[in-house]
Amino acid sequence: MKPYFLTIFATFLISYSPWAQMASPGHGETQSIALHPTNPQIIYAGCAKGLCKTKNGGLDNWPVYGLDTHSPRTIIISSTNPDLLYTGTYEMGVYRSDNAASSWKPVNRGISDLRIRTLVIHPHNDQIVYAGTEGTGIFKTIDGGQSWKEMNVGLLDKVVRSLVINPQDPNILYAGTWHGVYISRDGAQNWSADPEGIYDVDVRALAIDPTNPKIIYACTQPRGVFRSMDGGITWDAGVEPLTEKLESIAIDPSNPGHVYVGTRAGVFLSPDQGDHFRSAGLRWSNHVWCLVFDPKTSPPTLYYGGVGGVLKTTNKGYWWEVTGPKRQ
Repeated sequence: MKPYFLTIFATFLISYSPWAQMASPGHGETQSIALHPTNPQIIYAGCAKGLCKTKNGGLDNWPVYGLDTHSPRTIIISSTNPDLLYTGTYEMGVYRSDNAASSWKPVNRGISDLRIRTLVIHPHNDQIVYAGTEGTGIFKTIDGGQSWKEMNVGLLDKVVRSLVINPQDPNILYAGTWHGVYISRDGAQNWSADPEGIYDVDVRALAIDPTNPKIIYACTQPRGVFRSMDGGITWDAGVEPLTEKLESIAIDPSNPGHVYVGTRAGVFLSPDQGDHFRSAGLRWSNHVWCLVFDPKTSPPTLYYGGVGGVLKTTNKGYWWEVTGPKRQ
């Protein structure tokens, strides 16, 4: 009886462990995550098989809501109308949904490069959206995607990997490019790069402190995390730069001094605004595509998207729980 019991117990552990999900998640590798602005149970994930959605915090099988095989790389949701979503795909451009992902329509008129790397939405006007592309810079729509206009004045590097917008002054945007950070102070009409402290680095991700928009972080390759305390005018590297390949970044909304970075070797946490880092788990993961905090939960939940689907932690990475998309 003992061997049989041990076999059943071992099978249970393997079936419900993160490692079991990592090798072959039900909908493939997760590259993007978006959270409903008021309901923490509703989560969207961009996976290899399309746009997935859960309505119960990941307890279901995360059914696919369209965009089959499009692998959405970025998802944004209107804060005032949660039924309105935009998603960017790598080869098929931007799509819009007006019914909480039940259906989608392409909105690409004016975009010359359909390889979308990043999207950011105006915090007070969900018809204004910015798109960063793989090779032709930045585009802007003011009519919800019906038409787009190229916004590249002063932008010398057209490979745009990340865009963030100042929540207190939406005219201020930051673009992470192949060769540094660019700043616009007039709604993307003009861009400028200040090389003081950060230049000639591949900026993979940007994040703005939710309590102080003058504090900005940049994940770079190969020089680790940079921090600006003055709205992007000057930048400094951490005391002990991460040598891992960085991909994503998230700031704890309950403790903004805690900065999490996703790498190709797991998640790392800095308790001192990017000066030092320690492992925050998932060392088995070889690609952390995205990290997203949900400030609606207490404590805030940190979601991971990568080769293991969607995982979450509420205790600074000491324990990660498999959320989805589940194996089918």
